[in-house]
Amino acid sequence: MSTLLLRRALLQPQGQTIDVRIAHGRYQAIGEQLTIGADDKVIDAEGQWLMPGLVDPLTRLREPGQTHKTTIAREARAALARGITWLGMAPDTQPPIDSRAVLELVDNRARAAGGAGVRAFCSLTREQGLAELAGLQSAGAPLAADVGSPIQDAGLLRRALLYAASVSMPVLLQPIDLSLQGDGAAHDGPVAARLGLAGIPSSSETVAVARIVLLAEESGAEVLIGPLSCADSLPLIAQAQARGVRVSAMVSTLQLSLNELDLYPFRSFLHLQPPLRSEADRAALLQAVRQGLVSVLCSDHQPHDVDAQLAPFPETAVGASTLDAHLGLGLRLVQRGELALADLIERACLTPRRWLGLPACEFSEGAPADCILVDPHRDLAMTPANLLSGGRNSPFLGWRLPGQVRLAVRGAQCWQPEISE
Repeated sequence: MSTLLLRRALLQPQGQTIDVRIAHGRYQAIGEQLTIGADDKVIDAEGQWLMPGLVDPLTRLREPGQTHKTTIAREARAALARGITWLGMAPDTQPPIDSRAVLELVDNRARAAGGAGVRAFCSLTREQGLAELAGLQSAGAPLAADVGSPIQDAGLLRRALLYAASVSMPVLLQPIDLSLQGDGAAHDGPVAARLGLAGIPSSSETVAVARIVLLAEESGAEVLIGPLSCADSLPLIAQAQARGVRVSAMVSTLQLSLNELDLYPFRSFLHLQPPLRSEADRAALLQAVRQGLVSVLCSDHQPHDVDAQLAPFPETAVGASTLDAHLGLGLRLVQRGELALADLIERACLTPRRWLGLPACEFSEGAPADCILVDPHRDLAMTPANLLSGGRNSPFLGWRLPGQVRLAVRGAQCWQPEISE
């Protein structure tokens, strides 16, 4: 990467206008009206926002096992171009990331890919028993998760949390009670009834949240619960935190941007787990993000090929491709006055770093460069041609989302658009 000199960038959330020189993957100089060096590639950043790179803590990258949908390399490059400098990768691959061999395979492919950094999570369980968490942790897994296969056996979950606590390994748990979810395909409410879809009650999430909270309290494990979808889960999290239980909550920018009404008319790209719920649920989740009760934002990116959506709604593949929209959805909430920019940066850029085992993002001379330059005055047109992810199942096609990434830097990795989108 050549030496970059950003002139008159607006540092966010501080609002300070500065110049920044980036060389050899680090911030070389930060100040006002820096002298232009002979080797500098000058970028006029006046009016553009300089922010920490987004850290997306929950994505599916489909490799190994489903490379007909996408690959680690493609998603990592797409992420950087969309302002995401680090990805947390769920372990529900084929085979799952439940052994050192699979973890090392994923890590090697991620390092070779370039683009955003990828931190692969390991599975909590293996073949109905516990995965070797200590060994997987020493091999580089920052976190253990049950995403994609939420643990239903309370005894097994208790043992897993006790094991994780004994090795000080954080855990990500997906709050779904499958016995209550049943064959549901949408939120159990008026929209599902009108569409003739089997409903998923809020209790399918809240019962699971209550169980997780109690077992986290007993085990002493540090647990991130999510992604959440309903308002009734929030008091359970708040009460647990008030008792000193080490639980945090996560929600997706997708859940903060849409509600059950967006399912009309049978939009298969919105066949989700957890489902889109009521507008009251969306508003409650947003309020929890503003208050800090929900401290982590993710994309919950689940890319699929076109064929995965060519079926009646309940039979289509679950999940939406959201990597391309993650930053824009967050900025849309800011633009609409539903979220402060400082809160977006805290929940989507800074707090997730700890869960991925990354050092704090320091904007100081000599620190590793990890930043994005965003033009807040330009929109990104969400068209099929503009989708960089391999996922063809974006529910935001036809939208214009605020903010275009003009530069993204993660160490020696650098992305700039060749032409305006």
